[in-house]
Amino acid sequence: MIEFRDVALSYRRLPLQRVVAVHDFSLTVVPGECGGLAGPNGAGKTTIISLLLGYLRPTSGTVSIRGLSPRHYVERYGVGYLPELVSINREWPLRQTLERLALLDLLGAAMRASVRDAIARLDLAAHEQKLVKELSKGTLQRLGIAQTGLREHELLIFDEPTHGLDPIWTSAFRKLVRELRTPDRVIIVASHNLDELERVCDRVVIVGGGTIQRIVDVRGAARNASGDLLLQVST
Repeated sequence: MIEFRDVALSYRRLPLQRVVAVHDFSLTVVPGECGGLAGPNGAGKTTIISLLLGYLRPTSGTVSIRGLSPRHYVERYGVGYLPELVSINREWPLRQTLERLALLDLLGAAMRASVRDAIARLDLAAHEQKLVKELSKGTLQRLGIAQTGLREHELLIFDEPTHGLDPIWTSAFRKLVRELRTPDRVIIVASHNLDELERVCDRVVIVGGGTIQRIVDVRGAARNASGDLLLQVST
């Protein structure tokens, strides 16, 4: 479903300074897979996601989703996306925020049902009349997660989804990912926390300097006597 083929992205910061943000990046993600994208801050995770969403175009190489360019795919089918920083009009009430976002795809009873389900799934009923600016960091993050599920998208992308969540909701997010998995859906989760990714993903791509350092096959990993993963790594 998703294919990066020999992708590179560079830009000029100053007239004489060329920055290579991504290089030699090739990856295929198939329907039904939950893929992780790991690496420290500045490793290139968000840039790779921006390429996948069509926000950026590669300098060389190709990115495709179901054979379409990312921009054409997103315009035609849409994507459920949680950005690293949730940025929503601070003066909107929580429920109205979800209704406004749902109206991009849904109308009438279908919109109301979608919003109702999203609020229930993320346990937001007690906050639905609060303004976005009144929400705690964790509740704002849950609102961001809720809006990704307003429509049944085939591609879901979560960038640092557990940022700001307490341990209970971090565990709840793992359960949500398991519930969202279907044979025809791809889920991408980006995080600097490798331990968190290995709990929900089939494979984890570790990036550094904008390129793949290694790929961890979590599905094929054994566990030692203490329950820790003995990771099988491919390059």
